[in-house]
Amino acid sequence: MLVWLQARPSNCAVAFVSKLIMKRLSSIIVLVWLCGLMTGASAQDAAFYPGASYDPNIPTLKQIVGHEPGEQLTTHAEAERYLQALTQAAPRRTRLVSYGETWQKRKLYYLVIASEANIARLDQIKADLRRLADPRTLPPAEADRLIETLPAVTWLAYGVHGNEISSTDAGLLMAYHLLAARGDPLVQTIFDQSIVVIDPMQNPDGRERFINYYRQTRGRWPDPDPQAAEHNEVWPSGRSNHYLFDMNRDWFAQTQPETRGRVKAFLEWFPHVFVDLHEMGSNETYFFPPPAPPVNPEVTPTQNQWLARFGRNNARWFDRMNIDYFTREIFDAFYPGYGEGWPMFHGAIGMTYEQASARGLVVRRKDDTLLHYRDGVRHHFIASIATAEVAATERRALLRDFYEYRRSAIQEGERGPVKEYIIAPGSDPNRAAKLVATLMSQGIEVKQASTPITNAKARDYYNDQVQSRSFPAGTYVVSLAQPAKRLAHTLLAKHTPIEESFLKEQVRRYQKRMSDQFYDVTAWSLPLMYDVECYAAEDVSRGQLTTLQQPPTPQGRMHGEPAKLAYLIPWGSNSAAKALTELLRQGVRVYSTDKALALSGRRYPSGSLIIKVKDNPADLHQRLTKLAADFGVDVYPTDTAWVDEGVNFGSSYVKYLKKPRVAMAYNTPTSSLSAGWMRYLLEQEYGQPITVINTQQLGNANLKEYDVLILPNGSGYERVLGESGAQRIKQWIETGGTLISIGEATRWLTEEKVGLLASTREYKPRPSEKSRPPEQPAAETKTEQPKPSPPAAAQKPGAAQKGEQKREETKKDELTKEEPKPLPAQEGIEPDKELPGITPGAIMRITLDTEHWLAFGYDGDANVLVESRNIFTPIKLDQGINVGRYMTEDKVLLSGFTWDDAKKQIAGKAYLMYQPHGRGHVIAFAEEPNYRAFTDGLHLLLLNAIFFTPAR
Repeated sequence: MLVWLQARPSNCAVAFVSKLIMKRLSSIIVLVWLCGLMTGASAQDAAFYPGASYDPNIPTLKQIVGHEPGEQLTTHAEAERYLQALTQAAPRRTRLVSYGETWQKRKLYYLVIASEANIARLDQIKADLRRLADPRTLPPAEADRLIETLPAVTWLAYGVHGNEISSTDAGLLMAYHLLAARGDPLVQTIFDQSIVVIDPMQNPDGRERFINYYRQTRGRWPDPDPQAAEHNEVWPSGRSNHYLFDMNRDWFAQTQPETRGRVKAFLEWFPHVFVDLHEMGSNETYFFPPPAPPVNPEVTPTQNQWLARFGRNNARWFDRMNIDYFTREIFDAFYPGYGEGWPMFHGAIGMTYEQASARGLVVRRKDDTLLHYRDGVRHHFIASIATAEVAATERRALLRDFYEYRRSAIQEGERGPVKEYIIAPGSDPNRAAKLVATLMSQGIEVKQASTPITNAKARDYYNDQVQSRSFPAGTYVVSLAQPAKRLAHTLLAKHTPIEESFLKEQVRRYQKRMSDQFYDVTAWSLPLMYDVECYAAEDVSRGQLTTLQQPPTPQGRMHGEPAKLAYLIPWGSNSAAKALTELLRQGVRVYSTDKALALSGRRYPSGSLIIKVKDNPADLHQRLTKLAADFGVDVYPTDTAWVDEGVNFGSSYVKYLKKPRVAMAYNTPTSSLSAGWMRYLLEQEYGQPITVINTQQLGNANLKEYDVLILPNGSGYERVLGESGAQRIKQWIETGGTLISIGEATRWLTEEKVGLLASTREYKPRPSEKSRPPEQPAAETKTEQPKPSPPAAAQKPGAAQKGEQKREETKKDELTKEEPKPLPAQEGIEPDKELPGITPGAIMRITLDTEHWLAFGYDGDANVLVESRNIFTPIKLDQGINVGRYMTEDKVLLSGFTWDDAKKQIAGKAYLMYQPHGRGHVIAFAEEPNYRAFTDGLHLLLLNAIFFTPAR
């Protein structure tokens, strides 16, 4: 009855209350209701925060956009209007900051909420917070003063996944509550002791995609049926941003403008608490830390204690309000690219909060209860309040532990076994420079050698040998004696270990065919992914080193006067590929040599570009001079084609490269991630236009308009294209087309009814076959000493591709259980036909056939990320060429974890296959060569396929 009365604050209601009083109804109920009427509290307000009293001068969401929190899905434009209204109503307690812009030109905002005194000195507070973050320049007494006087900073980030909808409205409600609540001692404490920063919508483009879909599919009333279209988005869903990236995996890669803006804003503040608020499956409840294992070893014991402290306070609030929750399950803290993970390595207490999602306004759950959108808003709001409470009441301890985190990081770097990481310019100095720029943009200090340097104990990443080495001027050094040591170490280390107890449990589950508990990839080493020359040094380098103040820029130049005959650009760098794309875009005629050559004392490897003066624009020299500076390539003019060694310019080995017309399958059944990564790489990184075609239309498309067709990773091509679509593609290939397939698309090519790739996806060897040695690749170009592999680990059986999507319906194990007994022998009960287990994101090494154009620019090997169960039998020599094959069992695993039997089976198998068909070509990748767009070391494999293959 109380709720009904609150919803009808009218004269009739007042009269009704008088009658209730006359009947001696509980005076407590009447008093509570009358207080609500006198303070102007609405039904929504009281339900979200019982007993709250709000200032009528602070506008409500309904007053600005027309609906209450949780009543409708708030759009970006509505949220923008509301944020501006709040700052206009409380200008001395707020500051609204635009920190970036999305691909679709929507602004990104954070709202600072603080006391009038703190807003007035906000810039000084930010400066002091940055001073506290670097103990090297801060006397202890000054550190103590700052800890006593600075507020704690709580950063609440909502909605990085656009279809996880309730958090945004919770963020707006949190802002309103802090600014409008009257007489609340907790809110006053939050203002007195802390600053709250609210980022209400991290992914506006994805959210708008979800809202548009929802509005298009709902009827007159919201439908709670979980099968209703309004709850089941079509491809690509609103989870990702414009380029279909999962931005909760992009924090250290920083490929997207939204992420780059957030990282820059973070480093301006160094918040002490960072919460990333999400949604999960409708049948879950609410998750908050402590996280599930494994935990990254760079997370400190003190941080783990804080996670438990915040979790206990959340539990206190949720228990009081009868809200169900769980902890220590599903969501781990291992991968450093999460929104809660990356801040941890700068000393923040980073946390993921997960609310069951209505995926609309209401949904019926498996237990026949109804979950309303408003429930999610309320739960996230309560968790936000509980978090701000701990940060405010524990201000001094938070600041002290933040300072000690940064100070102890320096000490660890000074005393630890690895003193620094050395990044040599190597064969692609601009790729090394890009890695350094990426490190610097996230607060990692890098030095550069102005003269040659030496290090007495430098361990290489492949032979695992420690020896004294010399490095040229221009080499980069990342000392670990710095406040960002833990972030630098986890990003640059070859391998990040996982707790043995966790691995042991995964082996047990694997043997029982239970799903694994890896939440994301187990390897991400940036030197390996960029394929740069890097060393873990156990001593401090000797030589002249200068701390970089600005990120390095690409270096290249024109080496001579205008040529009379031609210009050459050596192949083998990502910069050369960017230069090629730009030349073709400008209509410049470009050739490439299939054989290495030496000219005027300089050697040019296979693939090198030749730009002849004849038949090209008159201002060719000026264009190439600008190109050299813009893209960091070296351009060499020549007045003769007489070579010292190799092929001449008129040889049949010199191929004319035309501008490729590239198409890509889009929409179902492709993985939106794979498609988005590819489109981003070609369009934004390399400036190559690409036409995306709905896969359903490929069977009828005029493919003659294209030279290259890309099939991204994704299951179900057989359902969408069928036999007729496959035949159309096959006919196009035979007339000269180039087909590039990735992952599950490659598996589709191997099907008998498709017949485009003479390989098969392998099953596990039968028990009688397990003793047979696996086929091994040809001898490698590098001589290496065998080294022990890291321990193997578990994979997730029963799924074709692990992918990025969170496990919304994962069954939660018991928190405690007895030590499992050893399993009995498996002989006789193992399946006769079973796919290998899924490798949970490990970095493996392949050998390359450098005589093939697909491997031009490589020295015989490359590092790839494996996240599937795809193991392909190598093509026979009369059918095609295995351009890339996994190395031998003792060398194949570089970083991360896989099963012992999977490692044994994948050794020697095909990673990159080439098969001719008529006048055309099929190029098949077993795995994603552009994983999350941070595998820069594999770009040339992909670009060789796109630019060089149509010239055959």
